[in-house]
Formats: sequence, structure tokens, C-alpha cells
Amino acid sequence: MAKKKDTLKDLNEFMKNQPAESGEADKDYLSKKPTRLAEVEAIKSEIKRLDQLPEGALNENEIADFIIKVAKSQDLSSRQVLYRVCEKVLAQVDDKEGSDILLENLIIYLEHQDLLLSKIKS
Repeated sequence: MAKKKDTLKDLNEFMKNQPAESGEADKDYLSKKPTRLAEVEAIKSEIKRLDQLPEGALNENEIADFIIKVAKSQDLSSRQVLYRVCEKVLAQVDDKEGSDILLENLIIYLEHQDLLLSKIKS
């Protein structure tokens, strides 16, 4: 019968045999404290701050109405104005994530697709 392996014990033995980085040569890997903790407190305070905003503080309806008014006054589709607003907002983001880049590319695709369809219709 095959001997059952204990992955954590194997990992512990492996880590004991690794060269020490900061004087932790013989310390048991499983009993070590984490060297990097998640920023849980920062996330909790951000959530708490968002929960304390009064209802309707973000004014999504007013922003949507404004986009529609601008589109009508400039004789554009509301989608085109929304795309431009999204482009401007994303241009001001310093540390872009993958989803920001994806959204930028999606906006470029949709913006040009909308223009092409309007040219074909006329």
C-alpha cells in the first residue's frame, strides 16, 4: 500500500532546507508569521466611508440626464457622449488595471461601430 503524502509537511521540510534570508534559518515555516498582510483596515475604512454617504449622493440620474442633454444640444447620440465621458475619466486614472484597459478598448470598438452604422444608414 502506498504511503499517504502530507503536502504541508513536505513543504515545511523543503522550506527548512532553503537558505535563510534574514536570520530565520531554523524557524519552522508553518509557525512563521506572515511577512505581508492584506490592507484589510484600509478596505474596511473605505467601505465605512461609502456607507456613510447620504442616499443619492452619487447623483447617477443627474449625470445621465446631463449626458442626454449634451447629446441633444450637440446633435449626437447619447452613447457617443457617454463614450467620450468614459474616455476622459479613464484618461485621468493613474494606476490602470486590466479592466480599465479592456473598457478603453471596448469604448473604441463601440464608438467606431456606432459611427460606421450611422454612415451606412445615411
